[in-house]
Amino acid sequence: MKWILLAGMLLPPLGWAADPILATGRWVNNDGRYQTSWPGGMLSAQFTGTSVGVVLNDERSYYVVEIDGKAAQQISPASGKRTVWIKNLPAGTHRIDLIRRNESPDYVGQVDGFVLDGGQWQAAPEAPKRKIEFIGDSFTAALANLSTQRECSEREIAATTDASQGFAIKVARELNAQWQVNAMSGMGMVRNWGGNLADRNFRTFYPRQLQTDANSKLDAQWLPQVVVIGLGTNDFSSKINAGEKRNAEQLEQDFLAAYRQLISQLNARYQQPQIILTALKLWPDDQLRPLVKSLVTEANTAGNTRLHYLELSPMQLNGCQWHPNLQDHQQVATQVLAKIKEIKPSW
Repeated sequence: MKWILLAGMLLPPLGWAADPILATGRWVNNDGRYQTSWPGGMLSAQFTGTSVGVVLNDERSYYVVEIDGKAAQQISPASGKRTVWIKNLPAGTHRIDLIRRNESPDYVGQVDGFVLDGGQWQAAPEAPKRKIEFIGDSFTAALANLSTQRECSEREIAATTDASQGFAIKVARELNAQWQVNAMSGMGMVRNWGGNLADRNFRTFYPRQLQTDANSKLDAQWLPQVVVIGLGTNDFSSKINAGEKRNAEQLEQDFLAAYRQLISQLNARYQQPQIILTALKLWPDDQLRPLVKSLVTEANTAGNTRLHYLELSPMQLNGCQWHPNLQDHQQVATQVLAKIKEIKPSW
């Protein structure tokens, strides 16, 4: 960002939102340039005026721009630095929310900020006191949730993915909570879908603010009161291939051990939050549900009443590659909200 020298003071260039931005999700603020690889991140600002621009340098990400809580414009990927304008707004004070619809674990998307055309920036929106984190795979990332067919190209999958309409953000908004959607398609607790990438799994990337940077540290100020976990579908939904290092029994044992470790880490980092473990029936062996339920029973028996089990109802799964559609996401959101209401967290 270039600065203007005026009367001995360094000032940001006219129109730039230099500081009044509320970042929701895992972003890295690099001198006013916001970078992320996780899905569902949101940048928010408030201004008076009739036009606002979004400055992007991102050739892999889809975004939705919301003005005053309503979708105003969809932004598709494009190469090079560009400014996308939303114009002809009613005169007055407005809020802009820019939400990243998709994930890109191997690519860092970048937003260079917001600009105004004759308006004025207001203070950044206040961060909600309630905080909720969602940990999961492609279901949590809302992969292809806008699709209505199971056979899709990679381009169609990307274009029909919208985390802003996934169950995670639906739940957070209903609760007026700040969110993180820390989800990664195809990855499992100890085994990825089809046995792919055997040297890494979801837990390899979870501790990173940017998935591409093993040295990027998490925000120590992020302390959610509720964590919702949906992992295990990729561990158990595909047949174990010849040559994999685990048989079915060892996979179950390693899965339980890794899950216990993750829960322990979350309890330590987040100061004993309420944690909801979700599971659904997987064909053909239905391994996931009893394993996850046993973890909760084990913890509750030992006196940890902050761990909860939520069994998800059957879904249509008629999106790309058998993923949840919009109706499925609403169904899951309803179930998660009911469980949180039952728990009564100390927000």
